[in-house]
Amino acid sequence: MIINPIKKRREEKGLTQANLALLLDITQIYVSQFETGGLVPSKNQIKKIAEVLGLDKETLNKELSRFYQAKKKELKKQIEEK
Repeated sequence: MIINPIKKRREEKGLTQANLALLLDITQIYVSQFETGGLVPSKNQIKKIAEVLGLDKETLNKELSRFYQAKKKELKKQIEEK
């Protein structure tokens, strides 16, 4: 299973979801949804997340794109198996 890059980088920085949410001026629920793939961050949110986590926004965009593609494959496989 592929790990969401936001979660990976957040954990590397030693931040909780609540800490990251505070730094981004959003709720912890949003951070959780970003990390599970239930919600896709907007371009502005990606820019802010990249800044807070010390990443290039293009790098974060590419990593998120790979995550969402892998997540879609995983879900399609799950559906096919049932």
